[in-house]
Amino acid sequence: MLARLGRVVLLVSPADEEAVAPLLDHVEMVAANGSDGRQLVRGFALQLANMAGDPPPFIAMAPVHAGLVVFASGDATAEIDGQHVTGRDSLAWVERVIRWPVRSVTARVGEGAAPTSTLLNLMRGVVQAGGFALSAGASSPMPARLEGAEPTPMATAADASAEKASSEESLATAEMEKPAATPPLVPPPPLASPAPATPPVPKRPQFEMEPERFESMVLGGPGADIEDDDVPVPLPVVSGAPRPRSARVDADSPQVKGVFCKNDHFNDPRMLFCAVCGINMVQQTPVLVDGKRPPLGVIVLDDGAVFQLDGNYLLGRDPDSDSMVRSGESRGIPLSDNQNTISRVHAGIELRRWDVVLVDNGSTNGTFYAEPNSAQWTQMAKRGEHVLAPGTRVRIGHRTLAFNTHRGS
Repeated sequence: MLARLGRVVLLVSPADEEAVAPLLDHVEMVAANGSDGRQLVRGFALQLANMAGDPPPFIAMAPVHAGLVVFASGDATAEIDGQHVTGRDSLAWVERVIRWPVRSVTARVGEGAAPTSTLLNLMRGVVQAGGFALSAGASSPMPARLEGAEPTPMATAADASAEKASSEESLATAEMEKPAATPPLVPPPPLASPAPATPPVPKRPQFEMEPERFESMVLGGPGADIEDDDVPVPLPVVSGAPRPRSARVDADSPQVKGVFCKNDHFNDPRMLFCAVCGINMVQQTPVLVDGKRPPLGVIVLDDGAVFQLDGNYLLGRDPDSDSMVRSGESRGIPLSDNQNTISRVHAGIELRRWDVVLVDNGSTNGTFYAEPNSAQWTQMAKRGEHVLAPGTRVRIGHRTLAFNTHRGS
């Protein structure tokens, strides 16, 4: 099975839907976020590390600034400009960066079971294949052109007469300008005696510069020229436990309890690592303080639209008509499909302290979610709630979206 979404390519051996769907979902996520090869590798590494069984053989590619990122797992092989990349002999996976420029790519995967028909979608760029080959086409060279050359116009009868007259005039001029006979050679006059040598110019007298006198002065101690008030005094040493820091408080922003890392980044107190710098949070004693909650991640729609989770959202066919959106308590994300299966205000996403909560608004056709690395969809109860984990996918009608975040746990 071959999928090309954005600038990301996935070639996977046909297998059951439960094994292939998480790989395809991750490719869609990476393509929606800009087709970054580093995100592709990190996501696949996380999936394979948490996968219970053996994943199907697959190979994926995406660009980075330095070159083309190649991720191979299992019986999957790629040949890129003579460089061989395969996951066949690896117990986990193989990742490589092929430096630009890349001129030819050939990839193939081992055979597997029959492909799942529901995953094949020509409109999304997912087709049945066991390999592919790409090459950079050489552009045909432009015809050479002489520098300064101009096209020669067709000669006419008047031009021929003018040319004949011009040639006769040139012959007459050449006869007139013909040099006369060379005169006989005359012997040169005898050499004169050499002129007397010029007396040398006297040099100007050079005066020696007298060096400046050096005067010593005392820089420190008794008798120094520096005033006592100018001498820097070391800062006093503060004893006792450090005072708790407080985050910047914004009157309009929600305040939550959090902790600072060693580098002054405000974090969820449940996190083991800082979400900004990644430092271990157990290096110092946590002190709970009130502060402004940072964005908790992003929502990525199936069409590539991205929404930052710094407030509450309502999702549906016409969420802007709801009083929560009109009052400014929430923001609307309009969703529509061709089957009219989405309610006017279908569901909501609420931020509660440090959690992202999905809420069903009593929709007619229900709200579904799939946990990270799972292809199983679970329907929520009407007006039910579910706390979203990073990587969770949500289905509303025939539209899907995903919750993603860089914050670690």
